[in-house]
Amino acid sequence: MKPILKFIPATPFKFLNLIFVFFWCLSIKADDSTHDYCIGYLEEVYWALDTIEEEEVRDQIVSLFDEYVSHSKILNFNLYYNSSTKQFIFDDQNTDYSQFIEVNYPNFEILLLDAYINLFTQGDNYCPAFWSDCPEESLDSFFSGAKEFSDTWKGEGNVLSFLENDFINNQCTSLLNTEIDRTQFIADLNILIKELTKN
Repeated sequence: MKPILKFIPATPFKFLNLIFVFFWCLSIKADDSTHDYCIGYLEEVYWALDTIEEEEVRDQIVSLFDEYVSHSKILNFNLYYNSSTKQFIFDDQNTDYSQFIEVNYPNFEILLLDAYINLFTQGDNYCPAFWSDCPEESLDSFFSGAKEFSDTWKGEGNVLSFLENDFINNQCTSLLNTEIDRTQFIADLNILIKELTKN
């Protein structure tokens, strides 16, 4: 009888431990799934907004982000691109900027790129943004995010409606961070450019 009595009290604890481990594993998997989903979603949103050239529309997007994302008004970087190295240069008072290409990054581009790059640099081999040896589940979540965007994007003519009704309510907007260091942003941007320009 003693062994049975000894075993009975332990059973609920073992059972609870198993439940805890099970749900802990599920939460990690869910976090990974959301992580990969947001890489796919934010990538699509960025490239859709980046291609908009009409200044009036871009100004409206800036204003919308100012309204919906606290402290985003201060985010407006003029960066300098070195076409020979295919990298943005870091700020230096002794640099002659006239030999470089000046590129403006308004608040929405900074916010989207910062969140996107910070997400994909957390994974091994920049997976799934650059598909390097990614598990199938990771790619599935990535494409799920991309599909979510394509299902709600109705073209440049409806960009403000998309941002106000779909983007702002998407779970990935919680990843937007306004405390962005200019120097770190340049370094992160150079990682992205290096990956995009690989032969």
